[in-house]
Amino acid sequence: MTRLTIFTPTYNRAYILTKLYESLCVQTCQDFEWLIVDDGSTDNTKELVDEWIGEDRIVIRYVYQENGGKMRAFNKAVSLVDSELFVCVDSDDQLTTDHVVDESLAYWDEHKNEVLNKPIAGMVSLRLHKQRTKEIPEKLTHGSLHQICTNYQGETTIFLVTNILRNYPYPTFEGEDFITDVYIYDQIDEDYCFLFHPYYSQVCEYHEDGYTNSYRRLLFRNPRGYREYHAQRLRLKKTGVVKSMICYIALSLFIHDHTMFSKSPNKWMTILLYPLGCLKYMYDRFQLKIEL
Repeated sequence: MTRLTIFTPTYNRAYILTKLYESLCVQTCQDFEWLIVDDGSTDNTKELVDEWIGEDRIVIRYVYQENGGKMRAFNKAVSLVDSELFVCVDSDDQLTTDHVVDESLAYWDEHKNEVLNKPIAGMVSLRLHKQRTKEIPEKLTHGSLHQICTNYQGETTIFLVTNILRNYPYPTFEGEDFITDVYIYDQIDEDYCFLFHPYYSQVCEYHEDGYTNSYRRLLFRNPRGYREYHAQRLRLKKTGVVKSMICYIALSLFIHDHTMFSKSPNKWMTILLYPLGCLKYMYDRFQLKIEL
């Protein structure tokens, strides 16, 4: 069994994938599989990956699916693998050094059997943004994903135990192709904790065609997914419940769902914050028109 699956969802990213490929090829530990799920690309992604497979420098598995978004690609990837660990490395990222896989697996093996307040679901390391750096937190060895990300306040790489991850699939909504990663991480946080490896494992570089640079458009293209995310945060009583309720109301208005009160995780809060939800809905619609 392969120790690690490095999963990359991609859509028309042939122009940037080579950086990630080269950073994988130079790894001193090759006990991994690179699983690429092509989400309906119309560029030369398949031809490029076929060429790399022919080079036989690393183990690559290429899977094509009709365009359905990152969450469907993620669900498909998890269903296909049997590795011990699973990590998502986006198409515009690359590994920082030639021993990231070696360092990560060694740290996992050293600490995975530690007895903590909850079972361990995986390990978190750091991602370095080319435009900024963050200080590594002191004395932070484990915790919830929320706690680790709050302490670090930066980009992270999450190695998950594959057999645990299978129990937390992304929901899908007809006509929508995105839901935030935090949706399943909030669920996992309820049942598990994570090791923290204070090591920069990836460099990330955002591009104009990526998810990060189109938040408001994503929001209104995927209102049911975003509403479910905020509804779940309300059900789990996560921090920022007022903000989540306002977003829940605004997104319910956008999809004309008049059951927002009867199905709300907190009916009295929905009534109380309804005016603010209406204002957010109007503000976001106005800002979207300006952006477009």
